[in-house]
Amino acid sequence: MGSKSYTFLLFLLMFIAVGCNDSHNNHYALVLREQREKPIEKSKQEQVDQALLKANQVINEKELQQIKGYIERRKWGMKKLNTGVFVEQLSKGKGKTINSNSIVSIDCKIELLDGKKVYDSKIDGLKQINFGKEQSVIGLIYALNNMNEGTKLRAIIPSFLAYGLNGDGDRIPKRSSLVYEIEIKEVK
Repeated sequence: MGSKSYTFLLFLLMFIAVGCNDSHNNHYALVLREQREKPIEKSKQEQVDQALLKANQVINEKELQQIKGYIERRKWGMKKLNTGVFVEQLSKGKGKTINSNSIVSIDCKIELLDGKKVYDSKIDGLKQINFGKEQSVIGLIYALNNMNEGTKLRAIIPSFLAYGLNGDGDRIPKRSSLVYEIEIKEVK
């Protein structure tokens, strides 16, 4: 084989090798791009969960706006706790401090944002809250935590921290924010 033929053959092999590598690399790049751009297919359960999450976020935001409007109309000086509960201390008591093991008796009135009264201690009796066991209105625990016996306060508890989606099955309708007027009578 002559040197010209050998050079041509070497050139042809290099061209084929480079061409194969380029086409292989291009194919690999195309596959990667398709994988990146292809939408991730979600299962039906994931799609339902995502839709429910979005709906709950919208509903909770609407409820938050209703609570803020309620507070503004009354010109109350309430603070929103990190937990989502709104609290305004009206007077500070000097008695025992509530902790996570306390059993607390409160005199309270509870109404809905529309003004409907759903509970009054003067009619229904004092409420007792066992901080170690309370499960129905966890927002009340957040509102009262670290308060002193004798303290008077207002609290607004969003539905997700009160009786939630179902209400209490009696006086409190589903998805109801609760407005509390509270006096802490006794801390054990």
